[in-house]
Amino acid sequence: MTHVVPSLPCCAPLGQTDPEASVSAGREALDHWWCYPWYDSGADGVRPIDVSEPWFASWNLDWLWDWLRANWNLTFGGFSWPSTLLGWLAWITIGGLLILLVYLLVRTYLRRAGSEPEGPAATAPAESPDERERVESLPFPVKAARLDLLAEVKQHYRQGNYGEAIKYLFSYQLVRLDKQQIIRLASGKTNRQYLGEVGRRVAIRRLLEQTMVAFEDVFFGNHTLDRARFESCWSRLEQFETLVMEGTA
Repeated sequence: MTHVVPSLPCCAPLGQTDPEASVSAGREALDHWWCYPWYDSGADGVRPIDVSEPWFASWNLDWLWDWLRANWNLTFGGFSWPSTLLGWLAWITIGGLLILLVYLLVRTYLRRAGSEPEGPAATAPAESPDERERVESLPFPVKAARLDLLAEVKQHYRQGNYGEAIKYLFSYQLVRLDKQQIIRLASGKTNRQYLGEVGRRVAIRRLLEQTMVAFEDVFFGNHTLDRARFESCWSRLEQFETLVMEGTA
């Protein structure tokens, strides 16, 4: 029996790529707006690149290591205490910087984590006839249970009641000025009169006026006070306290 082997179809020979076309395609692939240091456009070829030694390669830091070992007793096996005054001063300086860094990081974290606006810490003042009289002479009735006006400011701030917060902030500033005998709180006086009593203390006057205008917009104009405007007054309370204690400016 004769086996017939089927014939396979003849395949056309693969086309060969034109070398000139490949070179042209590579040339077109190069970005005409970018300078290639290894490409010579005139000769259409590769050119050599001069490579220089980095500027820092010639540094010799052996002297630094010798100084550290001589002054700080650095060893590969572990730590040993400094044997010279310079070494002690260096370690004390480094330790102080580390402590300062940790303090600043902790302080920043606590400020960001706190929900209250930053301001001078205040404790609840003890009630006294003078304190009660001052509060009763304020421009609006105060409902602070223990006359702790700053506590009321912070509470209303946390609750988002910025209009109420500015009322207590302005009241606190008036009470502080009265305590330092810069103004004299009395029923029937207007805010402009208090501003006039501050006199030539320009810096205190400007801070008080900023809070006063925001207070009047809320109390008399029934305007809504936003958080940014309240915080612009509250953030300057520490400066206000400093100026009032000095009794100047």
